[in-house]
Amino acid sequence: MRVDSDRPRGNMKVLVRVTCAAALVMSFAGCAEDPNDTLGASSSSSDTAADGSTLVVASVREWKVIANRLALSAGPTTFLVSNMGTIKHEFLVTKTNYADGQIPIDSKTKRFSEEGKGIEVVKEISEWDPKMTQSLTLNLVPGNYQLLCNIEGHYGNGMHTAFSVK
Repeated sequence: MRVDSDRPRGNMKVLVRVTCAAALVMSFAGCAEDPNDTLGASSSSSDTAADGSTLVVASVREWKVIANRLALSAGPTTFLVSNMGTIKHEFLVTKTNYADGQIPIDSKTKRFSEEGKGIEVVKEISEWDPKMTQSLTLNLVPGNYQLLCNIEGHYGNGMHTAFSVK
């Protein structure tokens, strides 16, 4: 004979198992290393992605954009970008001759116009959650770029870095 009090115990066992599994998964995610700590600026220029494109490992966080390479040759390039911050960020590969951090910002929106004169957003990773990694692959042509986040206030607070392609 089943007693009503047995049912909550069965549900409790499932809840405990699910909670333990979730905690285990989160512990791995929470221990995610900043990819720039293991592939720092001294990385060899021969690092390539699985598709043969040049690999750039980067991270975004409050208020920085860090990449293991700041210059490379033109051609297919894959950016592997980790959000190491505590809030959502985006990652834009922006071709421009503006000096690093000098793209004009609209005082109302605290962003710059992504269609503005002298600015070409080549490709982007839209906003994504902390402790997650995204990638994008594109064909870079020679020129000056900024790797940046253009969420309201982020660019103005320092989320940009100069990047050049020869």
